[in-house]
Amino acid sequence: MKAVCIAAFTVFVALATVSCSNSDDVLVTEIGVRPVGRPVATPSQSKDFYIEGQYQQIKGNSQGAIASYTKAINLSPNYGTAYNSRGLARFDVGDQQGAIEDYNQALSINSNDAQAYNNRGNARAAQGDRDGAIDDYSQAIRLNPKYAEAYNNRGNALSAKGEKNQAVDDYSQAIRLNPNFAVAYNNRGNARSAQGDRDGAITDYNEAIRLAPNFAAAHNNRGNAYAALGDKEKAMQDLQRAAETFDKQNNKLLYQQVMNNIKELGQ
Repeated sequence: MKAVCIAAFTVFVALATVSCSNSDDVLVTEIGVRPVGRPVATPSQSKDFYIEGQYQQIKGNSQGAIASYTKAINLSPNYGTAYNSRGLARFDVGDQQGAIEDYNQALSINSNDAQAYNNRGNARAAQGDRDGAIDDYSQAIRLNPKYAEAYNNRGNALSAKGEKNQAVDDYSQAIRLNPNFAVAYNNRGNARSAQGDRDGAITDYNEAIRLAPNFAAAHNNRGNAYAALGDKEKAMQDLQRAAETFDKQNNKLLYQQVMNNIKELGQ
């Protein structure tokens, strides 16, 4: 069975968007929306429209966010943060090339913008440009050596290229920088599982689940690892928990994928 990949939306101190590539079974992270104020009733300045865009993005209205960020940029053409935020919103609606163009613009305004490099890396990875993504994540890490998300994302790109040992190293560094990084534990578990280290993978999935008990992908992936070890009972328990969580989240696609795994396990 194949590890299921989940796209989740998780709230930390800032709002972090967690996306994935269905072909790579990994989770990528981008630091996204950090409201810098409260929206005003009648926005007129670029900062007003920027804040309006942030709140639209938090509500999940990506198109509305794009429109507000565009108004901010029209008023302040060198508003690098607005370009970066619009890139995130464009990425969320599937406009990867538009997102890259916005990140390019953000970087032309501020070449030391580590977040823009990380986010452009995500967009390039989504387009299949893993080498370009790795270059961007490496630039983000060079500018901010404590950028845990960039280590996680570079690990994803390395893993997708088959460089599992280097990927594990990057996930481990992400975890050292942020011991509560459940996504990185899950991704390292996937890399270890691909290396045949099922026990090591289960240890990582255990930690991901301890940190995020409703992390359905980690339950599914741990179930897959248990199944590979021949522990059908534990595998079924995890897969059922994953299915229940996806069902509660009204994620019909991933619910059905897990149900297919349960059916396969029962055969």
